[in-house]
Amino acid sequence: MVKKQASSFVCSNCGGNFEQWFGRCPDCGQWNTLKSFNAPVPGNNPSGLDTSVSPSRFISLQEAGKGSITRISSGSKEIDRVLGGGFARGSVVLVSGEPGIGKSTLLLSILGSLSKNSVAVAYASAEEDGVHVALRAKRLKLSMQSMLFSSDNQIDALIQGLQLAHKTTPLGVVVFDSLQTLYASGTDTTSGSLSQSKEVLTRIINFAKEEQITCIVVGHVTKEGDIAGPKFLEHMVDTVLFIEGESRSHLRILRSLKNRFGSTQETGFFELGEEGIHEVANPSEYFLDWGEGGPSSVKTTAGEAGRTAVGVREGPRIVFATIEALAVTSHLAFPKRVGKGVDTKRLEVILAILKKHLGLVIDSFDVYVNVSGGLTVRDPLADLGIAAAVYSAIKGYCFPERSLFLGEVGLLGALRKSRDSDSIVKEARRLGFTTFYTPREIAHIRLLKTFS
Repeated sequence: MVKKQASSFVCSNCGGNFEQWFGRCPDCGQWNTLKSFNAPVPGNNPSGLDTSVSPSRFISLQEAGKGSITRISSGSKEIDRVLGGGFARGSVVLVSGEPGIGKSTLLLSILGSLSKNSVAVAYASAEEDGVHVALRAKRLKLSMQSMLFSSDNQIDALIQGLQLAHKTTPLGVVVFDSLQTLYASGTDTTSGSLSQSKEVLTRIINFAKEEQITCIVVGHVTKEGDIAGPKFLEHMVDTVLFIEGESRSHLRILRSLKNRFGSTQETGFFELGEEGIHEVANPSEYFLDWGEGGPSSVKTTAGEAGRTAVGVREGPRIVFATIEALAVTSHLAFPKRVGKGVDTKRLEVILAILKKHLGLVIDSFDVYVNVSGGLTVRDPLADLGIAAAVYSAIKGYCFPERSLFLGEVGLLGALRKSRDSDSIVKEARRLGFTTFYTPREIAHIRLLKTFS
């Protein structure tokens, strides 16, 4: 029996819980969002358990794992590999990327390919009306007759409409574009708020699991390039995909940040053109500066300081990329450290290593580092290439053409190789690289001094 209730105040926007009322939420900064909440305090049942419900039945994991995962092919080998073999039926996939990167175009192309293979699909776009989406589908030369569409932004109405359509023609895949523009009834906040996003996503997940329909949800990104919203949104879904690339280039990179039905080590490369998506056989063509003779005459400096080439592992592929560094005399108290395609914190660590072990006067320069072609490098084997590019930019030294840098740099300056190093070097020789800077040739970062 409940004896009394304990009062607290809960923010309707972010869910923060506080013992006293505030006009402005201390967690999310929104005004007038704290509501009174009375939590029951257990009386005769100190554990707080609801003993009126039936106990759960536990079975052996072997018995629980007798089922199988049914997958739906996206129609693209690159995308299927990132997903672990295709879309798992009944899964919820969160897809995000910078504005204008091609999220809607990519997903519309996937739906067109699925529809062509007799998979019933639906597209719910709260951001664009049917005219705009139809124009894009026409440009992509997709069949629109069998693709269901709605521009409603009320999630309850959308799900009920999809359930009715599912009874007539069983649906395979549904796209919701986008999470931040949909809203659920019964919540006081506006579309895009934390509480609205959670409610909308919860209802989509319940719908996907009950009907065994794969649901793809488009998510926005913040100005820092992270998926908008709290991390619990990513925890709620089955798969999180992120699209990378540069707006001036047709190349797109699809990464799996989370995948309950496959590996997160896979990366997909494809071209997003006027007629949809096309697989890319050799991504390195986009990231390296080739000589006039093509891959066999690869250039990595072109007579300029501050440019190196690195080899990294992207899923099952070996990808080669160009690192560009620019060092400019700074008059700021705190010089700029800008990295595009590299982790800024990792860049700061590398700069500290160069300052400590090579005596470079890093604090006098603004340092900018870029990976050509829009690739984001996460492999620590690119450390030496980044360090050499910065060193080259500051010293004005040009490394030989057809040179490759490969190695992780430790805090004490020692270079480390990985199990992929030998296979990367072998592939680099095939492409025309002739000079290699690896832990075998350079045991310590201070040896870069010998090249200037």
